[in-house]
Amino acid sequence: MATDLVIGLDLGGTKIAAGVVNSRGKLFSNVRLATPAQGVRKDLAALFDAAHAAVSAAKVPWARIRAVGVGVPGAWDPYAQTVWAPNLPGWEKVRLKQWLEDALRRPVQVESDRNVQALAEAWLGMGAQRRIRNLVYLTVGTGIGAGLIAEGRLIPGAHGVAGAAGWMAIDRRWKPEYGRVGCLEALAAGPAVARLGKKAWEKDPGSLIGAIAARGKARNRDSRFQIPDSKFNQIPDSKFKNEITAEVVAAAARRGDQVACRVIEEVGTNLGLGVGNIVCLLNPELVVLGGGLAGLGSLILAPLRKALRQWGQPLARKQVRIVISRLGEEAGILGAARYALIRQAEEHSE
Repeated sequence: MATDLVIGLDLGGTKIAAGVVNSRGKLFSNVRLATPAQGVRKDLAALFDAAHAAVSAAKVPWARIRAVGVGVPGAWDPYAQTVWAPNLPGWEKVRLKQWLEDALRRPVQVESDRNVQALAEAWLGMGAQRRIRNLVYLTVGTGIGAGLIAEGRLIPGAHGVAGAAGWMAIDRRWKPEYGRVGCLEALAAGPAVARLGKKAWEKDPGSLIGAIAARGKARNRDSRFQIPDSKFNQIPDSKFKNEITAEVVAAAARRGDQVACRVIEEVGTNLGLGVGNIVCLLNPELVVLGGGLAGLGSLILAPLRKALRQWGQPLARKQVRIVISRLGEEAGILGAARYALIRQAEEHSE
């Protein structure tokens, strides 16, 4: 029913987002708390607080809350009923569902964040506009993950690890870093942008990358940050090298800095190889790009699409659309809520 209300919880490495959502996708509240990341007990307490804060902000009674959905930054094993979240200290085989159900007194449904974000896109995003049933949501930020939907159903895998796209191999020459984070992630995620940006700036220190890093003004505010032309070719002190982040490189690229644009092009090409593999394997109708690097828009999409055209299976590459997510930071909340609604409906029909 449209009057059914559920809570969507989006657990991240640095923040917890929570909101109350109805079965039509209306978001009644959106609250954010810092993730303690100091052990499971404190993180669970923060999730509990976030859920209550969301209900309070929505100004609805707890009696109307039917269920809770949670997106986690890792894998949910449906057989062991445990969560593995490698970026959160102590999160190995955590019985999140059981603990939250005991604390909140509501049915709790848990799934990986990439999967619930894919559900959100199919429900309310680009997928909903075309009634798409075969969709991939690719989140590219600090890491890379893919939420997979085939014929309207999630593909979580046997133990919740399906969609670990960051581990796809696009380079046959082994490097130790690939064993830590995965090959595609090492070459196409946010840290790769920063690493390549530092190397590019060292070769061409006149790049705007150094000027922005030196002033520490690049974090998503580059459009307001004015650098006089006389400063463009000033060589900043080498101590600013450590200030070069993915955000800095992205800011320089948006301003047309050719060195930064070449870095983004290389990363976008690497990402396109990964997307090409996904498209060949699953033949989706739509690939939605989300996460921090999606904010680069056409700067990242152009080399990605070019690589896909070169490497993708001829029929599959022509049939797929590659777009940027429009749901933004609300995708995690909405997707978690959607998953709770779906599972509740399935359980009631059994």
